[in-house]
Amino acid sequence: MFKKTVFCYFSIVGIFILLTVSCEIIDTDCGPFYDRFKTTGFDSSLKKIAITDSSRNSLQLTPIETDTISYDEFSIQMISTGDSYTARANNKLNFSIWSKAYACSPPIVTSDETVLDIQIFSSKDYNSEFSANENISELFDIIVYYNAKGNQRFALNDFVSSDPEVPVEIILLPQTAPSSTSSFQFTVKYFQDGLEMDEFEFTTDSIVIKK
Repeated sequence: MFKKTVFCYFSIVGIFILLTVSCEIIDTDCGPFYDRFKTTGFDSSLKKIAITDSSRNSLQLTPIETDTISYDEFSIQMISTGDSYTARANNKLNFSIWSKAYACSPPIVTSDETVLDIQIFSSKDYNSEFSANENISELFDIIVYYNAKGNQRFALNDFVSSDPEVPVEIILLPQTAPSSTSSFQFTVKYFQDGLEMDEFEFTTDSIVIKK
């Protein structure tokens, strides 16, 4: 009876020690995890947008299948590209001795970079107030996506002035129709306080935008 008691005691102590140190041992089942990303570019495309709820934050994006689109269905999508990394001082990864019972969980990946400005230029006069090659950013809204926050919508210039964190995805959509139906190309100039990239510029394909 005494031997059984001693055995049980040391077994319990041994399991407790293993559980205590399990968070100090490296194992690929629990990482590596990264808590930061840095943006080095964007994949950009034109999309047809449909807002699917009254909050105007849930949306559906689909390819534009014709050469003409209504201004209120038109959007420019920018998906960030780059690298993930860890900003933690202690880079030890965690692990659990029990299969599928992890002693750690992935952190929400965020960015230490900030957006400084987003400018939009049209290849033709957009209306009587904004001529070709003039910044028309004040005519646009922006929908941004952040991990664990979902979609958030702002007036583009209001968003930029808030010194925002670089989002995972950007959607630009005009809130004013052009003065006449015409074919446009848009040049987007993006500026950030970044780790590796400070500026990014691209020009869209031509698209006919109607009222």
